[in-house]
Amino acid sequence: MMVRLLPQYRGVRIKPYMRHMNYILFGFFFSPFFVAILFYMYLHIKDYQVLDYVQIGLTVGLFLLSVFFSIYLTWFLQEVTPFFKKMERLGKLSFYLFEHGYVYEKTKQGSKQKSIKFPPVYMQQGKYDLSISFKMAGNKFQEKFKKMGGELEDTFFMDFMETLDEPKFKTYKLAYSAYLNRISIPEVIWDKEKGVRLMKNLYWDFISDPHLLVAGGTGGGKTVLLRSLIDCLAKIGVVDICDPKRADFVTMADMPAFQGRVVFEIQDIVQRFQDVVVIMMARYDFMRSEMKRLGHKDLKKYYEYGLEPYFFVCDEYNALMSMLDFKQRNLVDDAIGQFLLLGRQAGCFGIIAMQKPSRDDLGSKLQANINFRISVGRLDEYGYDSLFGAENRNKEFKYVKYVSGRRVYGRGYAAVFGEVAREFYSPLLTKGFSFYDEFVKIKRHENQFDPVENTQLQADLLMSDDLLEFAKKATEGQFIVQEKLEPFDVEEMEEMPLEDEVLFSVMDVAKETKKTFSQVTKLVALLEEEDYHQFTREEGNIIFSDDELQLVSRLFEKKENFTGTWKQLLSQYFTGE
Repeated sequence: MMVRLLPQYRGVRIKPYMRHMNYILFGFFFSPFFVAILFYMYLHIKDYQVLDYVQIGLTVGLFLLSVFFSIYLTWFLQEVTPFFKKMERLGKLSFYLFEHGYVYEKTKQGSKQKSIKFPPVYMQQGKYDLSISFKMAGNKFQEKFKKMGGELEDTFFMDFMETLDEPKFKTYKLAYSAYLNRISIPEVIWDKEKGVRLMKNLYWDFISDPHLLVAGGTGGGKTVLLRSLIDCLAKIGVVDICDPKRADFVTMADMPAFQGRVVFEIQDIVQRFQDVVVIMMARYDFMRSEMKRLGHKDLKKYYEYGLEPYFFVCDEYNALMSMLDFKQRNLVDDAIGQFLLLGRQAGCFGIIAMQKPSRDDLGSKLQANINFRISVGRLDEYGYDSLFGAENRNKEFKYVKYVSGRRVYGRGYAAVFGEVAREFYSPLLTKGFSFYDEFVKIKRHENQFDPVENTQLQADLLMSDDLLEFAKKATEGQFIVQEKLEPFDVEEMEEMPLEDEVLFSVMDVAKETKKTFSQVTKLVALLEEEDYHQFTREEGNIIFSDDELQLVSRLFEKKENFTGTWKQLLSQYFTGE
């Protein structure tokens, strides 16, 4: 366990006097002018003594001009310079604390005058974000400090990013100047370590956060975003596209990289949805064969078997659903559900785009299995709720038309589902850039697993129950590998010297998982009762290793979205049944 030698720097402590920051800055700028005017008056003192109205008028004029110029300078520098913007934010937070009554008042002895003091509140400002830390030390404002995110977002007109819970502090992170992180379309590239670059500080790692949902109305920048993604992804793998409205991808149908991979007709689209499941299962069949051939005990990542990623893009998903009859809709729903659920381990990833997210169209399968979400343009409250979930229910999603006086397109929000959404700008379409020219240059990647391109594939055999079971187990295995948690070996654990491990109490686990003491102990009892795992005890108290802490945390997380009982969840988790 690392021990901090010095206190963590949390920024500038907010003081009551800072609420007068505008006046302080004005005084700072005005003081040199005031001194100069006094010196001028000293040089012309005799003129004032004889009431020289010209000199008096000139002095008054200089004084007023100095006042107005200092006011303008105060405003202008706060608008355009980072340093004075920071000063303004300090003043704004101080004013907020004072106006909302976050003060301690104290009357000085022998005087009616009251002094005020703020509880410990700190502001740390970076280039693109700021952190505001409230000390949680049992003070009378503690409960209010727990619910400050939305109010701070409104106060600073910034984007509330996340909340950090620390032993002594509650820290809120807000982002500003997100527009400065915008990139041009050629800068949308794939980084092996980080994923697809969407902004300077934002990446979509499709391996860690599989599948993407994009929502945005006409003119919002959705098409530019999709084309930018396709331009990047088609260079590293195969991309299939469904365009039910024949709106944005018609011209790509005859290009070398996309020939036979862009479909428009309803029957062809329904068939393509079924084909992508075949593609996925064919990849699983290949990986299973390679796994046996190479003698691997566990299934490795798809790229470790020489496979490229496969991407399935469906634009205008709302429109597609409205065009389908009952039978077709069921076929599409079943296919996309299976693809999203099992695709990641086989290197198959979906990108679903629509104008307005609807729970009727999305369904539970899409909602549960699409990890990364992006909105562009303007959505209504219901749309944001459907897209980003309960974590963002109290977030104010702003609609901004102009940034720095210029009309801006492609602005929206992005988030991994379950996290706080952040401000997003789709890649910038610069003057002279042509998607057509870029798409034509892309080298075609062959897809040996596509029944359309490889007629020797026996699709029926690929849909066998044993292969499907293999895919399901591989998907669960991927989850475990991703979290870097090996299966428990009780005997091995008993042999490990406890003094070399970091150990946790029940209370520690409760704090880490944000559950109650009782909930943790009940889960431990059930795990031991069903003989899935036995925990170590010291003097009658349960102690947890780091691996055990991760196991309990993961089980609580899985229970959030599991509709069955705890016993059913444990049986599924440990035995796959």
